[in-house]
Amino acid sequence: MDKRRLLAEYGKKICGEKLVIGAGGNISLRNEDRVYIKKANFNMAEGSVEGYIDIDLTEKYSLNKELSSETPLHIASYEAREDVKAVIHVHSPFMIAVAHKVTLLRSTSYEFDCILKKEVPSLEYIQPGSEDLASAVGVDIKRGANAVLMKRHGAVSVGDSIEQAYLRILALERACITFLHSS
Repeated sequence: MDKRRLLAEYGKKICGEKLVIGAGGNISLRNEDRVYIKKANFNMAEGSVEGYIDIDLTEKYSLNKELSSETPLHIASYEAREDVKAVIHVHSPFMIAVAHKVTLLRSTSYEFDCILKKEVPSLEYIQPGSEDLASAVGVDIKRGANAVLMKRHGAVSVGDSIEQAYLRILALERACITFLHSS
């Protein structure tokens, strides 16, 4: 399937799960030396392939009006581990709430163990879109995290496919809801 079409499909699913509103959040796919990523200010609920562009990882990119402000976070995730082929970033209020309560989210269920596989670190607030945030997320991904919580911001998940990254962000959402209801 065309990469942009796949992103459009999953972007719509992310919106359907209410993990983002409006033009918030972003998703990307890596295919060898190319990354396909959501454009800035694009509402994924539209489901249009026109909302996604690609960049060449072998060339120096510069942030522009068209690229998502979180492009550095996506690139850092791909650079952190070779197995990362997809990145999803959302702004779930449940994830933000849990990020304020823990420094490390431990297993809340068997589902957590099977899908997320590892504890989820929580970062202190770092300016969204910054190289500092990208670097901090990259460090946790490199250490083996499959998802990272970010205070006042949301979360990111990674996977070897868009399907796996999507299941991980859904599992993280459910783990955060479970955590909040049980604490």
